[in-house]
Amino acid sequence: MRKLLALAAFASMSIAPVWAQGSDIVSGSVTINAPSKVVWEAVHTERQNDPDLEYSKVIEQHGNQSLIEQKFNALPVIGAATCQLIQREIPLERIDYKLVKSDKFKALNGSWVLTPSPDGQTTVLALSSHLDTGMAYSQAIIDVLTKKKIDRRLDNVKRAAEAVAVIP
Repeated sequence: MRKLLALAAFASMSIAPVWAQGSDIVSGSVTINAPSKVVWEAVHTERQNDPDLEYSKVIEQHGNQSLIEQKFNALPVIGAATCQLIQREIPLERIDYKLVKSDKFKALNGSWVLTPSPDGQTTVLALSSHLDTGMAYSQAIIDVLTKKKIDRRLDNVKRAAEAVAVIP
């Protein structure tokens, strides 16, 4: 029964536009001296190695769309949190995620967006996120912490991609 409910939620979720709900969008971007394929791989590596995650597992997958469960370690203000998200990938272009359910979050939506330069030698990587814990008094703190995390993750991807990039 639980699997059927997850599948129904998965099938009914539309994640475009990602920011249909919530207004506290935090974002950042960086220009990376690497082609989008290298940046794409570095984004996936960064996401797998996120120190804030205790685990991340795929529950269901249908093409480029997945239902994933993640457990976050003790986060400031929030503590530990478990959530299920719909994730959709458009290879070499973007990764969008949207909260289905959580024990702590009211909303968690975001996107990684890759924009290659016309010559393909550099890529602008943007990361945007909206996190709503339901604790109105703490939203400003959550946004500041989210911005720091976004900047750190973008820097990690930039370093990783540029370390392996081979530009002809």
